[in-house]
Amino acid sequence: MQSILVIRLSSMGDVILATPLVRQLRATYPSAIIDVAVAERFADVWKHNPRVSNVFAVPGSQPSGVPASYPVPLPSRPYDLVVDLQATARSRALIPQGSRSVMRLNKHRLEKLALVYLKRRPSTVTPIVQRYRNVIGALPIVVDSDGPEVWLPEDSSVGAFAREPRAFTGRIAVAPGAHHFTKRWPAERFAALCRELAGQGALPVLVGGQGDVELCSAVAAISGCSVEDRSGAVSVQDTARILDTCDALVTNDTGVMHLAAARRLPIVAIFGSTVPDLGFAPYGVPHTIVEHEIACRPCTHIGRSACPRGHFLCMQGITVETVLHAYTELIRRHGN
Repeated sequence: MQSILVIRLSSMGDVILATPLVRQLRATYPSAIIDVAVAERFADVWKHNPRVSNVFAVPGSQPSGVPASYPVPLPSRPYDLVVDLQATARSRALIPQGSRSVMRLNKHRLEKLALVYLKRRPSTVTPIVQRYRNVIGALPIVVDSDGPEVWLPEDSSVGAFAREPRAFTGRIAVAPGAHHFTKRWPAERFAALCRELAGQGALPVLVGGQGDVELCSAVAAISGCSVEDRSGAVSVQDTARILDTCDALVTNDTGVMHLAAARRLPIVAIFGSTVPDLGFAPYGVPHTIVEHEIACRPCTHIGRSACPRGHFLCMQGITVETVLHAYTELIRRHGN
């Protein structure tokens, strides 16, 4: 195998969850060209990854204020293997003509429909990392049990991605944002959690992108306690460096959750309208899932703009005490 192209365009969490497959491909084919194609706004996930030969950033909509930074051509020459983890018309259009073998992700649409509309839970939950690996199941590959990885320039400079055990800092990352409303635990609950953490001597550190600035400002104001608001990050690297200063993350089911896993941070993940059965639980790190079981969950596999039944009990039913206990137990079991 001399040349491989891996396509996963979006979203951030899905792109991060593709990194173990690329690591395993590199271990299997150490001298091969291994390129990735990714939506421009998520290309930073791969920017400093030494396992990748070339990053093809596919133009698309950018968040306001975020510059386009990868003015490179798209793939043009044939590959020995193309691994299409997006499996859409857009990703198919990126596959160079003449490529010898193309393998595509099975999206298990019937399983998702049964889960969302019939509430039929799978007998076995298959993590997305495993599903990506299954795409090339017919090929020999060096399999490892490590989690996802997002490299920073300082990792690349020493040629090793290994987060050393952290000394306890008392800084707890808190990510109240999510693209979809039904994946957000209420802001006032996050604010109350910050108060409880501060009361225990911890420093809550609010993290998020530019779209989370208003929400994080509201959480800080409502909390009435000392918090460090580090929202407004314009790059994956910015957020990763903030996470690296913290002991753990409390988050909704969103991309920051997977970024924290890629930086080897213990995680408390709050799930509302979505469920871990979809395969998107934190992978490769100590974590605790907090969820409130009600009959209408899950009502979606990606999130909604509003609760379809109007009560939003999947999130309203999760108390501050429950999340605080989950965090305390996580730190007791896995903290330094």
